[in-house]
Amino acid sequence: MAEFETRQPETETPDTRARLLEAAGQVFAEAGFDGTSVRDVCERAGVKNVGAVNYYFRSKENLYEEALRNAFQCPFTRLPAPHWPEGTPPLVKLHDFIRGMILHILGDGVQPWQMTLLMRELQKPGPAGERLVRDMIRPINEILWGLLREILPAVDERRLHLIGFSIVGQCFYHRFARPVIRLVVGQEEHASYDARVLAEHIVNFSLAALGLARLGEESS
Repeated sequence: MAEFETRQPETETPDTRARLLEAAGQVFAEAGFDGTSVRDVCERAGVKNVGAVNYYFRSKENLYEEALRNAFQCPFTRLPAPHWPEGTPPLVKLHDFIRGMILHILGDGVQPWQMTLLMRELQKPGPAGERLVRDMIRPINEILWGLLREILPAVDERRLHLIGFSIVGQCFYHRFARPVIRLVVGQEEHASYDARVLAEHIVNFSLAALGLARLGEESS
């Protein structure tokens, strides 16, 4: 791996690091880790000095890992904190969790490249992907499993995990399968599937599948 100067590049601006991180996510999403060079990232970011990558990130590997984590954090850092007032019913907590997840997965701030990069890595996780799962993805699943334990105390851990994956899978399907769904139901109907409609549907569908009461009618 080529070594670059570690002193701060004199010609770059204070936002150089952020521009490199954003550009890296886009290029890694398009070409993967092996198909991306440091020069590719710098060109996309409009950074002339390739030494800027080494200065800010130390290596291409570190840049990739930070880009991967940034792609994950963009939608999920806006999820509501998993804290509820004492006495909050478990069904309300589950409703809040599912609604928060779908609203932020489908939110306007989520860029297509972010999900592409995540899926590219998580289909065959390398060291960076394994650390992402350990540090960021598993904790979200643990929150959901904790809520499900409150609701279904007699269910064994294996089934609890499967229920959680089914709930999360519904949320992500509407993100990744958008083009297919649009072709299946048509543009007009698909346009009515906004985040709030989908959130209410997934909440109520999941509760019904668990044999639990609905929390309200789905939005029209």
